[in-house]
Amino acid sequence: MKPAVILLCILFLNLFIGILQADTLPENTTKGYHSWLPASDATQAMLIGNGTMGSMVYGHPHAETIIMSHAALYLPLRPPLKPIRQAERLSEIRQLILDGNGSEAAKIPVEQSIADGYDGQIWSDPYIPAFDILINTSPANIEKYKRSVNFETGEAIVSWQQNGKKFERRQFISRGDSILVVKINSDTLFDVDFTFKQRPVNWNEWDYINSNIKNTSSYAKGNHLYYQTEFVHQWDGNIAGYEGVGKVISRSGLTRTNGNLVSVNNTNEVMLLVKIVPHLTGDSFQTQETEAYLDNFKSDYTLLLESHKEIHTSIFNRVTLDLNGSDADKELTSEVMMQTAKERSSTAFVEKQFYASRYNILSATGTNPPNLQGIWGISWQPPWSSDYTNDGNLPVAISSFLCSNMPELMGSYFNYNNQRIPYYQDNAKVLYGCRGIQVPSHSSSHGWNDHFDPTWCLTFWNGGAAWAAHFYYDYWLYTNDGKFLAEQAYPFMKETALFYEDFLTLDGKNKYRFNPSYSPENNPGNNPSQATLNSTMDVMLANELFRNLITAGKVMNEEEAQLKKWEDMLAAMPGYEVDSTGELREWIWDGYTNNPHHRHSSQLYGMYDIMDSEIIENEELLNGVRLALENRMKDRRKEHGGIMVFGLVQMAWVAANLGDAALVEEIINWLSSQYWSNSLATFHDPNGLFNMDLSGGFQTVIIRSLVYSDPGFISVLPAAPLSWKTGTIKGLLARNQVNIEELSWAPEAVHLRINSPLAQKITIKFPQKFDQLSIEGDSAKLIKNTSHENMALIYLPKNESVTITIKP
Repeated sequence: MKPAVILLCILFLNLFIGILQADTLPENTTKGYHSWLPASDATQAMLIGNGTMGSMVYGHPHAETIIMSHAALYLPLRPPLKPIRQAERLSEIRQLILDGNGSEAAKIPVEQSIADGYDGQIWSDPYIPAFDILINTSPANIEKYKRSVNFETGEAIVSWQQNGKKFERRQFISRGDSILVVKINSDTLFDVDFTFKQRPVNWNEWDYINSNIKNTSSYAKGNHLYYQTEFVHQWDGNIAGYEGVGKVISRSGLTRTNGNLVSVNNTNEVMLLVKIVPHLTGDSFQTQETEAYLDNFKSDYTLLLESHKEIHTSIFNRVTLDLNGSDADKELTSEVMMQTAKERSSTAFVEKQFYASRYNILSATGTNPPNLQGIWGISWQPPWSSDYTNDGNLPVAISSFLCSNMPELMGSYFNYNNQRIPYYQDNAKVLYGCRGIQVPSHSSSHGWNDHFDPTWCLTFWNGGAAWAAHFYYDYWLYTNDGKFLAEQAYPFMKETALFYEDFLTLDGKNKYRFNPSYSPENNPGNNPSQATLNSTMDVMLANELFRNLITAGKVMNEEEAQLKKWEDMLAAMPGYEVDSTGELREWIWDGYTNNPHHRHSSQLYGMYDIMDSEIIENEELLNGVRLALENRMKDRRKEHGGIMVFGLVQMAWVAANLGDAALVEEIINWLSSQYWSNSLATFHDPNGLFNMDLSGGFQTVIIRSLVYSDPGFISVLPAAPLSWKTGTIKGLLARNQVNIEELSWAPEAVHLRINSPLAQKITIKFPQKFDQLSIEGDSAKLIKNTSHENMALIYLPKNESVTITIKP
């Protein structure tokens, strides 16, 4: 059957079911989704979470599974091994790379690891699911089935009818109380069983499980359910096991224990409360304390939900987006929407995915930043251990927290890094003989840099601390939080600079040499090894760090001698270059040629976020960026977007900063059509591999196309897709504590309403030349109008909403 015919059949069936279900559709069909099909597997599950616990809800009405997870559950595969003594062979590594023999240089860390007691390649401790909750209700014929997620409230809802009676199951994880709350109710009496069970283990995983999990038990007692796991490998300060406790509450019917089940018979409403509590090495299970904690809550679903909404809903609703998508597209079920998205673009789909990405990443962030799977665990051996991949994935996942007005979520990222600074210091000392810090490409339970092999020579990637420092500094730019700058950002940045002071060496032209160097996962076109020197990304990261340090140092009254040292180091950085074709070089070294057929575009780092002044002030380099971007897009187009979606997200950021609205729209269309499940979770690759990178990055792509900011500067609609003729976005943050209360646009006018707790001057760049500019605000005033350059300098008074309107 042809795809078009299949689509028509699906549309007809959806319309028919929609008529049956019209009374149960959510009021706001943009801030949520609904589906008429049960999730076939966990990758299509409904997602709920509070940043500490997560749940994936899937299955059939009478046999639902809820996969539980907790932010702390990284399975220890061994006591951590300290970094290899790479510093002892650093001069040998450097000489081999200078001689063009990176392949031999990359073997040295592997040789050293054997000498240092490693037993092969080491991966981060993997993120694992906690356990499954199985919910079985009385079976009968099903009608009017629907499942939905309400992004505003954080609820996953399943409803159906059987024998003419309505059934409904609602669940959320409270951000205020940190418990899972499930309620099942019906117009008629029903029976239900609850049980906790180990997540299924594949036949070829049992040796792995038995080698790393000491024991697991699940049981029921009274109206409580219990699940306990103890790990084999335990070390001080790390998780040694965890416990889940559930409490079943029913106001009617008979509640009894039946083996590992808690059964309730002849009830019309039942609730389940669940809490997961990990414990550290040396501690014991907290069963009684957890029971007592659950006993504190009244069996009032609405009251518990309100406690959650006070936090979740208030954060979620800070930003709204309206691209005037059609109501018909907004009301499509998620299955039809995602099938239709592959046939045509729709602003209604983009709106819904914007909210879905916001919901997903908010739900995944709290105790820790989001890992590769957010906060949701499906399998015992997830891809890449579902760890924190610092050389691309994690920076994309957290990229929207500041501009999308969720700055408090950055605390999880800072806490994660601050706790690991002693590990990072060990990396710098043992791997390179340097002071300061070195952040590994992969981490989970600890921060030692222990993952590498002869191909992926990741001990040579030294940009991680500088990339992390970008977010510390940027938080200060957005919030102007002087205490944070003094106590967290500035110390972290100085530790990063110390590493460069010891690591960098001068060449014969008094320019710094980065050796070894690494451009994530790519090798030069004329050299098979990823072990290189002077990767452009490494240089860009160092440039950004020292520019920011000099600015922050002046605020912190740093000693003049130290500021002078940083200024001298900045001046000694190698300049960016283009190759013979005009493309920006990925390695600033004459011995290497570009290799554009790759999923990463690391040499464009300087245009990912805050634009690198060395690039934007040099037309040759700007053209080199454009050519590098276009060369990467050639392969992406052949592959319908291609694998590794976070790389496509980064390319959209670069396109937005170049003002290339057509390319931004092309990439948004790829992102919208290829990388979403029917439950509006996101994928790593087209149509598969559950992953949360895009959930963090999609918001950022949309926002960057509409607003760019530097301290004292805002660019309005720098790369808005051409098909978005009209629209409104509200609630964004810009740097230097500017609140973008509303930005709306149409062919006849652009309106910008902004507010700031600081009195300041702001240069605003508009998308086009304008004949008329008006300002509404008691104390605001136009200082300079340079309409021929599409810009205006405006005085923004303290705590006053100011509206600027331009008309062409």
